Amino acid sequence: MTNHYLLCPVCQLSLVSVGKHWSCPAGHQFDEARQGYLNLLLPQQKKSKQPGDNAEMIQARQTFLNAGYYQPVSDTLNQLAVEHLFNLPNPHVLDLGCGEGYYTERLQLALQDHQIASEIYGLDISKPAILAACKRTKNIHWLVGTNAHPPVSPGNSQLIVSIFTRIMEAQLRALIAEDGYLVTVNAGSHHLCELKEIIYPAARYEEFDVKARLEGYFEHQHRTTLDYPICVQGEALKALLDMTPHTWRANAETKARLYALEQLSLRVHMHVDWFKPC
Repeated sequence: MTNHYLLCPVCQLSLVSVGKHWSCPAGHQFDEARQGYLNLLLPQQKKSKQPGDNAEMIQARQTFLNAGYYQPVSDTLNQLAVEHLFNLPNPHVLDLGCGEGYYTERLQLALQDHQIASEIYGLDISKPAILAACKRTKNIHWLVGTNAHPPVSPGNSQLIVSIFTRIMEAQLRALIAEDGYLVTVNAGSHHLCELKEIIYPAARYEEFDVKARLEGYFEHQHRTTLDYPICVQGEALKALLDMTPHTWRANAETKARLYALEQLSLRVHMHVDWFKPC
């Protein structure tokens, strides 16, 4: 069966599947792993032997996300997706940098609950991330690949999700369908500010201007800002510290003090932005 959405990463021709075996008309072949994912990452696209997050980082992220502290972010994204995809026939959804699949799976379930038939693809360069995602559900097409060169056909994604991932505006514009939407999630200026204040002598409160970055490629539709307190405890707190870049920059003494905490009150501050192509 020809899949006109997935492309061969070598020659960009459409992939054809026979069972778990995939190939293109030029003869390049790829086999679906027994866990259920398809590896479309070429050796020359790797900048290290094992690119992306390692297994320990993925486990930490999974532990924290499963505890539900960021569920309001997922719920907001899902509500927007349902509203915009409701009348589109069998839309293609692409989650770029899907990680271990928390947001992707919840999006798939939300669309299913609203009887929106869709084809959902989760792409990440980290093989441990995709292995973890495969354990969540088999109802999503899980792919190992790079956001810099996604192995999907241009102009055929009705929804692209980008959560805390690097914005590559030209690639995103090429991938999005003319009737499609892009949703991004990025940290606000005071996201986890209490943690920053423990780690940095002079914490800075800055945020990435995604609207300016996408100007000329996408038209901004609206923003939902999520700003709420959480109290993280136990294993979820250790997991948060293990997955947060701020903690990696802390000195040994500060890390020891953080790991000794039983709980930590934090501020969640995130922006969910919705765009359509120009």
